[in-house]
Amino acid sequence: MNILITRTKRKKTISIQVKNGNIEVKAPFGLNQSYIESFIQKKEKWIKNKIDLQKSIKEPSEKKFIEGEIFKFLGEDLILKINIGNKKEAYIENEFLYLTINNKDNNKEKIKKKMELFYRGSSKKILEEKTFSQAKKMNLYPKKVKVRSYKNRWGSCAYNGDISYNWKLIMLPEKIIDYVIVHELCHLIHFNHSKDFWREVIKIIPNYKDSREWLRSNQYLYNW
Repeated sequence: MNILITRTKRKKTISIQVKNGNIEVKAPFGLNQSYIESFIQKKEKWIKNKIDLQKSIKEPSEKKFIEGEIFKFLGEDLILKINIGNKKEAYIENEFLYLTINNKDNNKEKIKKKMELFYRGSSKKILEEKTFSQAKKMNLYPKKVKVRSYKNRWGSCAYNGDISYNWKLIMLPEKIIDYVIVHELCHLIHFNHSKDFWREVIKIIPNYKDSREWLRSNQYLYNW
């Protein structure tokens, strides 16, 4: 294994990151080298599993936005059905996602744009409802809920109390969505990722690490 050990100003902890078969270990300046090597040995099985998982991941095929194609919504598979008409509507019924478009809009880019508008609108409504419902249980008071386009994050919390989500979050299973919502709400208490922050998360989602790992391993599936 290719292992790069980097010394940092971290207080006590060691972190390991696996990417493209390379292992980067970040450790505090004052930590003994033999201790670091022993730590890596203890994590060897986890590292190998992580490498094997990354090797097994295949990039999803590019979406064509055609009749019969599968799209995710709240973790479920929906079959795209395209109708030609003047209503320009989109809705879900049973296992189908119906999209009505004008004949002149029957091309990939126009369909993709209309699909995104539908997902954005659905995201705003559902995520807003879920966020304020969960916030009430936690006795928290977010200011606003927004949906945005993010490349490398699912959500964010601003100092003023606004919470923003990646509109693609609506594609994920509800269990994972709920974790992201709780994660961002907990930033209203601790605006960091300290131990105190994670203690707040674990109060609501004791097995939050499963959801966090799921996101890291599966987010590549939700790009289009």
